[in-house]
Amino acid sequence: MRFNNREMIHISHSNPVLEGRMSYAKLSNGYSSKGFKERWFRLKYNLLFYFKINGFGQVDLHQPAGVFVLENSIVRLENNMPGTLFSFSLSFKDEPDKKYIISSQSEDHVHQWIKCIQCSTYEYMRTRMTTIQKKIVELTGRDPLLMYPEEGKKIGRTKRSAADGDDNDLFFNLPTDPLPPPRQKHDVCKTAELNLIEL
Repeated sequence: MRFNNREMIHISHSNPVLEGRMSYAKLSNGYSSKGFKERWFRLKYNLLFYFKINGFGQVDLHQPAGVFVLENSIVRLENNMPGTLFSFSLSFKDEPDKKYIISSQSEDHVHQWIKCIQCSTYEYMRTRMTTIQKKIVELTGRDPLLMYPEEGKKIGRTKRSAADGDDNDLFFNLPTDPLPPPRQKHDVCKTAELNLIEL
């Protein structure tokens, strides 16, 4: 996957949904290759950035060391992972043999990260949109995603007309916005002659 480096750095510097110091290790076929590394993590949109931490504990926020694109990701709580007390795993559907173990300082912190990561993906947003769409159809009888403006006329299918199969009543009229009053030219000379006291 290719990225625009400047845009990614700019996004990593914007206000995150969640950020914090955690450690992570990459597992391949169930084994860790290099052990745990301490990093500063930032979650923004569906991107999980991580930044390096130097020997003095200072975070280098100038440029991220890496980023996880969270689409098609699977995040799970890990209870019996050796070397960590509180951790969760991050894996991807297209790479089932790879897994990233991320450990944090408390169980509450781990649950907070899991919830935020799950809610940040496009798949989650699409599922929520579909649920809200169904509720709107049930309450109003109109599908908001089928509504489209066409010169102030036809904008959507109604639940009743779709069920009845009446093609003539597939759309309802959109109320038109009121027109602004017509512009009038003001005569400066006449305005100057008015006596406001007499009015």
